[in-house]
Amino acid sequence: MKLINTIEINPLRYFKEEVGLPEIADYPDYKEWFAKWKEAVFRLNFNFETIEKGSYLVDMETIDDETLKMIIEAKIEGIESEESEEDLFVMAFDGGIVLKIENEILIQPNCCGDISNIEDWKNIFKNPSSEWRDIWIGHPWILYKRENGKICFSEYTESNIEDIENIKIVTKVDESELKAEFEKVIRHQINFKNRILSILKTMNYNYPEKVSKQLAGI
Repeated sequence: MKLINTIEINPLRYFKEEVGLPEIADYPDYKEWFAKWKEAVFRLNFNFETIEKGSYLVDMETIDDETLKMIIEAKIEGIESEESEEDLFVMAFDGGIVLKIENEILIQPNCCGDISNIEDWKNIFKNPSSEWRDIWIGHPWILYKRENGKICFSEYTESNIEDIENIKIVTKVDESELKAEFEKVIRHQINFKNRILSILKTMNYNYPEKVSKQLAGI
């Protein structure tokens, strides 16, 4: 079992000229599509691997400094540099925590999820419960509960807990093992924040401490 801290990187956002990415629908064979996709990424001088074919989610630990600088610049583009520190707000990077067991991805962030959702994952250990509770990972989201030293995770849902008659368990993981993995992703996210801070300082960006915390969601 492994937790992976990811951010979403859509290469299309970083093209400096009118060049399209291959559409999945045009390549029924995933291997062919993925090869074409990697060709496009290579032309951008990106250095990373997505967590699986067809995904834009990337392990934040695999992103080199050059790529990170590029996505930071795109993220803060258009933000008024004259804004006061009090008024300055930058959304965290899209993405979040991925749960992978035996090379199968069972949980991943969804629409409107970002890496600040690590706070929701903390509730598994801060507020352990034998009753089902929500974890916001975007929508659809998931539910969790504690059961005999295990943490149970539900399938994706967009329904309120009280409205679900039969909650299906997708997987159960050992609580101590999950906690050890979670402590790793916290360290990774703190390291990610520090890398962002260092890059912002080299860019002479205003209020780098605040912006790095906001971008890193921690």
